[in-house]
Amino acid sequence: MRGKIPMEEEKFLKVVPILRDLDERELHQFLNIAHRVRFPRGQVILTEGQTAETMYVIEEGMVVVSKTMVMARGSEDSRDRDKILTKLSAEDHATFGEVALFEEGKRTATVVAVTDCLLLEISKADFLKLAEENPRIGYKITRNIAGLLCSRLRKAGEDTIKLTTALSLALSR
Repeated sequence: MRGKIPMEEEKFLKVVPILRDLDERELHQFLNIAHRVRFPRGQVILTEGQTAETMYVIEEGMVVVSKTMVMARGSEDSRDRDKILTKLSAEDHATFGEVALFEEGKRTATVVAVTDCLLLEISKADFLKLAEENPRIGYKITRNIAGLLCSRLRKAGEDTIKLTTALSLALSR
């Protein structure tokens, strides 16, 4: 285990939503499985459709999350278009890729560094090992991720209703 966590780093990590309930010892154990990775401005961090095996905590910088939209124009002419869904930053104590810790699947969006970024990368294998060896930490992080995903799902549902309403109004004219 590393030495004492610097005060600023501990203060930052304690407000990251998925880590907010961890004490200093538990944060240490989490940091032992996290790898700091740097991505320069403009670099793709995750690509929609690739196998998902890691999640990230943004320590420095900002990213955009986008999804490829297929716009059909007749049966033969379709084109791909990236739609920015959201921006995430260290100031927001943001995380992304959390679903990769719980299921084997493909990335559902592309994430690109808008600025130079410093991220904590956590692999599924390392997280599962930590959770097995330290069920209390695994429970706390899993509970916090579940809350985060519920919030995102609720927002997606609200957005779907808004879009469905707008489409219905547009088609009724």
